[in-house]
Amino acid sequence: MPWRDEWPVGLNGEEYDGKHILTLVRDNVSPFKDVWNVQLLIDEIEEKLQVEVTDIPTIDKGSNNYGFHLKVRNGPDMVVRLARGDVNMPDFDGFAVEQQIPEVLFEAATYTLLRNEAEVRASRLLYSRAPLLKPGSRTQVPDDLSGRRMFVFERSDGTNNVWEELDAGGKESLLDQLARMRAALFNYCPPSEFTTEYLHSRIFDFKPHAFTLPVAPTREFWIHVMESKVEATIKNEGDMMGWEDDEETVGPVALAAKQSLLKAIPRLLPQENSDILYRLVLEHGDFGIHNTSIITDDDRKPGVTSLYDWETACIVPALLADPLVAAGPVDLITNEHSEPAVTRIPRSPTAAELETYATWSRHYIKVRLYRMLFTMMVR
Repeated sequence: MPWRDEWPVGLNGEEYDGKHILTLVRDNVSPFKDVWNVQLLIDEIEEKLQVEVTDIPTIDKGSNNYGFHLKVRNGPDMVVRLARGDVNMPDFDGFAVEQQIPEVLFEAATYTLLRNEAEVRASRLLYSRAPLLKPGSRTQVPDDLSGRRMFVFERSDGTNNVWEELDAGGKESLLDQLARMRAALFNYCPPSEFTTEYLHSRIFDFKPHAFTLPVAPTREFWIHVMESKVEATIKNEGDMMGWEDDEETVGPVALAAKQSLLKAIPRLLPQENSDILYRLVLEHGDFGIHNTSIITDDDRKPGVTSLYDWETACIVPALLADPLVAAGPVDLITNEHSEPAVTRIPRSPTAAELETYATWSRHYIKVRLYRMLFTMMVR
């Protein structure tokens, strides 16, 4: 069995279009009925949030999650993000529950942390829970949803699919708003309790079991983090290196590389302006219009209403904060000289298209982001 559900086929034999699920459930012809019970999802939300679900206009399929649009009586519309994989599936080989639980806790804490940061525009979380791994053998498809992580949000108006519909002025307006959001997030200082609790868990493997220095916005601490990662990745000669499936062990070449890296780290991290460079910054991790809700008015002027999908967020020193924004067909970035640049360019672009992409990047990076950051810093 795969680690996630396959998207179902509808009654007409074609791929299910994601509509009318509430009617299908009540008629006992849910396209998901052989895999999981949609009614259980409705029941849980109604119980936990004390609402009555009146309609589910659409269901969308992401690579890892379902997305449900729910309407409720006497309340705001909701969006439910439900994992497509259940940790209690037979032969489940997705992300282990030991990894999923801290990720859910961190993402939920992030939404709560940013709830009052109006300029960041993080989605409003209403309910969440981590997956539960049941004891015993897993030989049957689970008959409940406890093994699937779940998030429920207040639905923001708009959609992320507007870039191509905007004229040049509309695109610049949207980039202005994204730059303001990005600058506000960079300028935000997460509480020390938050960074102390979550920084270690948000660092990718390989890493030490714990840091021996307290989390702090200092050069000394970040040198310790980087040295600890090198030590955890390349241990002693003969030890496993990399993922188990790689079947690689540490040899003389890796040991020599380890020593070179450990010597290089203190030389690579600058010493000046430590209060600025090593301040702790909360990074979204996948910043772009694909993770925003955007409305447009009668004149096709855009307005960002929310920034969602914080599941890849992390905590970094300001020195390593990434200004990248995914905008339409390209990513707007800075090069090694901190100048505007573009990546993820479509194949065979014309000269006019390349100039358009460069114009977007200059507008986002220089005209807006840098100016906003400077303004915030001198307040």
